[in-house]
Amino acid sequence: MYFNNAATTWPKPEVVYETVDECFRSLNSPERTVSDEGERCAAMMANCRRQVSEFFGIKDSKRLIFTPSATYSLNLAILGLDWHEGDRIVMSGLEHHAVSRPIRKVAREHGVQFETAPYTPDNPVDLDFVEDQLKKGAVKLLACTMASNVSGDVLPSKELGDLAERYGALYLVDAAQAAGILPVDVDDLKADMLGFAGHKGLFGPPGGGGLFVRKGIQLNSLAEGGTGKDSGKHEMSGRYPSNYEIGTHNLLAIVGMTAGVNWISETGVDTLHAHEQKLAERFLSGLSEFSGVTVYGSPDIAKRTSVVSLSMEGITPAKMAQWLAEEHNVSSRAGYHCAPLAHETIGTLPGDGTIRFSFGFSNTIEEVDQLLGFIAEAPRLEGQLNWVV
Repeated sequence: MYFNNAATTWPKPEVVYETVDECFRSLNSPERTVSDEGERCAAMMANCRRQVSEFFGIKDSKRLIFTPSATYSLNLAILGLDWHEGDRIVMSGLEHHAVSRPIRKVAREHGVQFETAPYTPDNPVDLDFVEDQLKKGAVKLLACTMASNVSGDVLPSKELGDLAERYGALYLVDAAQAAGILPVDVDDLKADMLGFAGHKGLFGPPGGGGLFVRKGIQLNSLAEGGTGKDSGKHEMSGRYPSNYEIGTHNLLAIVGMTAGVNWISETGVDTLHAHEQKLAERFLSGLSEFSGVTVYGSPDIAKRTSVVSLSMEGITPAKMAQWLAEEHNVSSRAGYHCAPLAHETIGTLPGDGTIRFSFGFSNTIEEVDQLLGFIAEAPRLEGQLNWVV
């Protein structure tokens, strides 16, 4: 049983596998090739860019940059800005390394100051704190994840967008845990930049993601090289999106992600989300019957995704995950989930972190009930099993 969809969704809809296979066999040629195949490849890229843009409400598809991952997207958004000593950043306390590490990098290298908004399970971002920081001035960037990969909390992204617009800060949204799971529209969010992953809620293969950058923002490049545009010039063109899409496109990841996007549009984000919420609600209800189990995040199912992190008395998250895998062939994830800031925020670092279960469209109520049964019989005292660490 696979319960690690927050890392990578699996399995994918069958149409994703079929589309990637067909592309690999017939269209996997650089669009710069002078041939009928090259023209078809270029047309495929343009079609993918248009369809993915429409999914996120991006009106000008040239403002969508295809990237290798959400992590690269968020690094480009943060490190690509012009930073100066005295600039300030505000972020939530639930940020992933993909946001918090580049923010700390610009703080070290450019004298930028950053503030982290307080958290409680019923108030994942203190909006009053954020507004107070914005009122102080010099906040260049407000950065926030739409949904936590650790606690499952859904953050008030729209309200944050309103605040950023009111006080003149750029607003960066990390939609890695929201794209394909929650409605995501760049205008509705008032996002100046928005990064997303292709292999999570969008059901694409690994190795693909994207970054939306609103018109008027010119990012510095993180890497430079061939783009197929302005090839006779020594300098990069600065054009969107080619300035940031260097090298040969990962066409397989892009067409697979687009197939996933189209499948989501046909199935309905609300339909998928409702199914995943039922699974999470059943799981949370079952966990409430156990003693010595701590569940993190909002108790309100309407304010969280299907990501559930917990800890148990008498067994570490790592050993619990190992026991589930070895004894019952259950896939989960234990530790800090590349988000130590989030674990500091919820109180599991210092400590062993949590064990995380994240449900997807292919999981069933029956599987959730089985998982609860496994948890009920888990060894709760250290030393009961001969662990291999």
